[in-house]
Amino acid sequence: MTYNHEEKDILYPDGTLMYRGGVKKNDFGHDVYDGKGTLFDQEGELLFEGEFVNHMKQGNGIMYLKGQMIYQGEFIQNKKQGNGILYKDGQVYYEGHFRNDLMEGYGILYYEEDVIAPFKESREQYPHLNQQQYEGDFVHGMKKGKGKQYYPSGFFQYEGDFIWNHMQGAGKLYYAPESPSTEELAKGVTSLQYEGYFFEDMKHGKGKNYSRQGELVSEGQFKEDAMTGHGTLYYDNGQASYIGDLVNGEKHGRGDYFNEEGKIIYSGEFINGERLRITPEIEREIEKLQKQLDGLVGLPNAKKELHNLINFIKIQSLRVDHGLTSFPITYHLVFSGNPGTGKTTVARIIGQIYKHLGVLSSGHFVETDRAGLVAGYVGQTALKVQEVVNKAKGGVLFIDEAYSLINDKKDAFGKEAIDSLLKAMEDLRDDLVIIVAGYTELMEEFLLANPGFKSRFNHFVQFDNFSTDELYDIFAMLCKNNDYQYGDVFAHHMKEQLLQIPVESIPNFSNGRYIRNIFEKLVTIQSNRLIQQKSITREELMEFTEKDILLGVAEHLFDNTF
Repeated sequence: MTYNHEEKDILYPDGTLMYRGGVKKNDFGHDVYDGKGTLFDQEGELLFEGEFVNHMKQGNGIMYLKGQMIYQGEFIQNKKQGNGILYKDGQVYYEGHFRNDLMEGYGILYYEEDVIAPFKESREQYPHLNQQQYEGDFVHGMKKGKGKQYYPSGFFQYEGDFIWNHMQGAGKLYYAPESPSTEELAKGVTSLQYEGYFFEDMKHGKGKNYSRQGELVSEGQFKEDAMTGHGTLYYDNGQASYIGDLVNGEKHGRGDYFNEEGKIIYSGEFINGERLRITPEIEREIEKLQKQLDGLVGLPNAKKELHNLINFIKIQSLRVDHGLTSFPITYHLVFSGNPGTGKTTVARIIGQIYKHLGVLSSGHFVETDRAGLVAGYVGQTALKVQEVVNKAKGGVLFIDEAYSLINDKKDAFGKEAIDSLLKAMEDLRDDLVIIVAGYTELMEEFLLANPGFKSRFNHFVQFDNFSTDELYDIFAMLCKNNDYQYGDVFAHHMKEQLLQIPVESIPNFSNGRYIRNIFEKLVTIQSNRLIQQKSITREELMEFTEKDILLGVAEHLFDNTF
């Protein structure tokens, strides 16, 4: 059906002009806007002028609000769609593409006049600085996709990815001009500040920071605008000054510090931008641990080796204080000797001393053996080793009976464990100490058969069997620590029995474990004796008597090595 168009005025109920322009009759005989026309509000203010189709804005038109133009461009079915311009306070705010009433597609966003007013003079003097706020992609009325953004001064600010109005994704950020040079004014861009990844307008992810002079300052992981994670800091000459962990832009955690010639000065722990120094407080903690070590019975080799390491680390720290390079060494150790000679106890103390000296970040102790490292299926051993290593990172991994890792040349699972440990020693060489322990002869054979493994160890400590006098001292210490006591007669019998033990000739003598078993058996004998009494005094609960030890001798207590 064809309708005849005519120019017509349509009024509000109160007689005020609502519409003037082309109209046609619809199927019900009512007038509908169709063609060019103008809409007014009830106060007579202009609302819209442009093209209509079937009572809807369609085609080109201009929208007004309280007499001011707010949009000029294309419409489809009453919605801004196609190319158009948005106005704010009489000034162009946006020009570009629209879809469903929203900015969508490519467009340009402009600053408001009051924002750029402080830079009016330079913008007029250098026309290329008369820049928009943003040009690029929009989705649902917000910056999303690729785009370029400018400072209110007109200087280039950012180019890269945007998501929902934020710099987000990969991009480049340029310095805000402070006192721009003539060259910078002529170019309209200052130097690159940052290149990398962003999240919600902040540096976040992998990136590089530059100085205003264009020199690389740092690169690595960023979080919420600051370097946090693993990264590298640089001197002005481009040489790395630090490689390691950072928190909020400061050296914090494990790292290596270099001089300007590229020589490593210090490798270890950093706290709040400073390397860990042996302060009086730390010195007191180290002294406590040294006393704890020195208080152990016997172990001359272990005590000497650890004192040597402590002295070495302290001197290297002093060298760094004077700008000299520190000599890097490996801190992994081999403990050889029979069971019960104090290897585990010493390893625990070493971890804590290494922590205070900055060699390790936490110094905690993780003990394992073949069963804890080797799996029964191909490919599972590496995962098992990785799990144990992750637990031990920052501390000491103590592998007891390490020679059992490889039973023979055909032991593929054991070889996989060794290979995985070698990789861990390389990957975590700055924050993991491995101590392998076991019988002397078997450990020698094990290291000879694995040259790659042996090359990672520089310190070998022999734990000799305790002498009979040392075994007695250990027994006396066990009694003191557990609130037991005895007289001279008991002591005479104890020494006499221990002197009869052929410590050196007993294969795999269990040393400290042996004397602990003696102690525990005597506690049991004493308990059996006391339980027969009707009343028991505090002193009797604490005392070993001659009767206890003679009963132990009668039961061949000292003839077993347990």
